[in-house]
Amino acid sequence: MNTLPAEILGHIVDIIPEVQGWNVKRAQYSSISRAWKTSVERHTFKRFTIKTDELDAFAALFSGEAISRRSKMTSLSVSFMLPTPPNATGCCPVEQPPDREADSIAFSASVVKLFTIMADIEARATEKQPLFLCFSEAYRLSKFGGLTLSTWPKCDILDGFQNRHSRREVMEAQAVSGQFDLVRENIIPTLPGITAFQYLGFEHLSALKPTWIPGIVARLPDLEKLDIRSEDLYSYGRSTRNARRECFAATIHSLAGNHLREIRLFSEVDRMGNEDLPVHRLVKNGGWRQESWFCILNYLASLPNLAILQLHGGLVICPEFFRGIIDHPGTPFPSLVEFELQFSVETADGRWFYERDDDAIESSRSNPEYKQFWLEESMWEEEYAHERDAQSLDSDDYVRVYEDGPFRTDVVQLNRFRSVPNTTSFLPFLMDSSKAALRILNLKKFILKLGGSFAQHNDLDFFPIVSRVFELWYLKAGMHRTAPDKSYIMNPQVPWDAAYLNQNRLYWRVDGTKPWDEVQAAWGAIAGPDAKIIFLEEDQWTGLSGCPLIQVYKGEF
Repeated sequence: MNTLPAEILGHIVDIIPEVQGWNVKRAQYSSISRAWKTSVERHTFKRFTIKTDELDAFAALFSGEAISRRSKMTSLSVSFMLPTPPNATGCCPVEQPPDREADSIAFSASVVKLFTIMADIEARATEKQPLFLCFSEAYRLSKFGGLTLSTWPKCDILDGFQNRHSRREVMEAQAVSGQFDLVRENIIPTLPGITAFQYLGFEHLSALKPTWIPGIVARLPDLEKLDIRSEDLYSYGRSTRNARRECFAATIHSLAGNHLREIRLFSEVDRMGNEDLPVHRLVKNGGWRQESWFCILNYLASLPNLAILQLHGGLVICPEFFRGIIDHPGTPFPSLVEFELQFSVETADGRWFYERDDDAIESSRSNPEYKQFWLEESMWEEEYAHERDAQSLDSDDYVRVYEDGPFRTDVVQLNRFRSVPNTTSFLPFLMDSSKAALRILNLKKFILKLGGSFAQHNDLDFFPIVSRVFELWYLKAGMHRTAPDKSYIMNPQVPWDAAYLNQNRLYWRVDGTKPWDEVQAAWGAIAGPDAKIIFLEEDQWTGLSGCPLIQVYKGEF
């Protein structure tokens, strides 16, 4: 066993739990030989996931000669411990609102301590690998002694009685509980060695303002990859959404990003469940130049070394999103090779990219093929009317309505129906996308995608009568749709693409609909006369090993 190559021994150590059982510890195998010890330590100290109340123990792992362990470490994910709110007898945020000043102090102290420890490790280590750093979660100590996520939407059960407060009351209390921030930025030391930084600023870190990010990025001199995730939720209400979007745009605009090679911005958006509802108007009529994502894109276009830009999650933008790139006075994105945008069906100026297909829906009522569909629809209408009378509409089968504030104003039926591309919003948006692509001189990959996840054929409530799918992929010769080292959850696999890797390709995923002639012509001209143009068929997608998150296109071209 001592003569095994390091790669094979490392693979054996990796699969020990699978073979011996998940409760078997790898550490016991380190006594076999020096080679086994090295391999076990390489696995053990490769990735760390710690809470900030464990920072002293983490630092001790690298004391003295144990600093050699830094040569194995490639990833550090940190969860922040926040203080227990005042009113210890409170059951939930309704009675126990968080103290945001205390949260700011605790978070700031943890960041200072983390960076101080890591700066010391980096200064002492002689061998080290590039390090990925992630700010991932926020926890509090619960009154029961365990840990609870900082935004857990639940009222604790007290003394065996039912919850005092409804889910709605808890969520609304959280929505008005404010945010916390970094308050000790000036004493945070510079930290070399970090080449990738990720901030999961949604869910349990959503109460942390993003304004601290530029200061942290400025203290990471070796940083090349930046991944920031945020929330833009309909349930916040229009005013809070506007404030958060503007704050996020100001944060990105403050980044000293000349050294960055890759940026991924992910905005968590909850799809509107009823597409008859008014869209939150986030900019005034004609105010698209002030729209947050428009401003972000224009700033990022000035970064000299940015090679990969991914805007994910289903961004709520204006149809004029690309106008700043088209009209850029210089060379926008001078180093950009890959660009991807995932956008929502509703727009930031209160419009829609799609509209209702009245002809298809109404004609289906007399079509025998859809008789069962309309029978079930009628039964659902009756159930809805009964439950509405009974005031029992708090389930996820219904849509909560939010207007200016984060307070529910009504509850209505699910109704997603928009399936026809809108000529006044979507057509100019697609034409602008082609013009913007022409301005990006080194571009090799350009992807437009409707929605933040893989569109399913039955996403709309009138499936199978109508569907709404849109993806456009432009790939220059030599560029993979999904690189082997990329996540297949975010990037579908298209095995047959490899056969045409030596030529430009243009993919349309539109579920049988026909893009406008002028859009096809514009993108066809970019791809060139010898490009391979493929219209993907929806019935050729399958989940890898039955997993719907990893999609594989099994069709041939």
